[in-house]
Amino acid sequence: MRKCVGNIELNGNSLKYYVYGSRNTGFGVEIMVTRVEKTDRIVSHDLEEAICVAQKLQRGSVFPISLDEIIEDMEFEQYENKVD
Repeated sequence: MRKCVGNIELNGNSLKYYVYGSRNTGFGVEIMVTRVEKTDRIVSHDLEEAICVAQKLQRGSVFPISLDEIIEDMEFEQYENKVD
């Protein structure tokens, strides 16, 4: 499964945000810039959570180069919230 959750135009770049995967393999987020640059990463085994992450990334105008770092930050925040 692969679903586009939105796109934006920013500084002459077209950013497209997708959710992909399955419950077995997990759901990931993919960001593509003007069909040239893309990256992806599994973020959850829950489709709704993956869509929420993709929409959050879209609202923040995240570029592919930053995906891994931002997902790691989000995972750390979730861990901290569970510990507190």
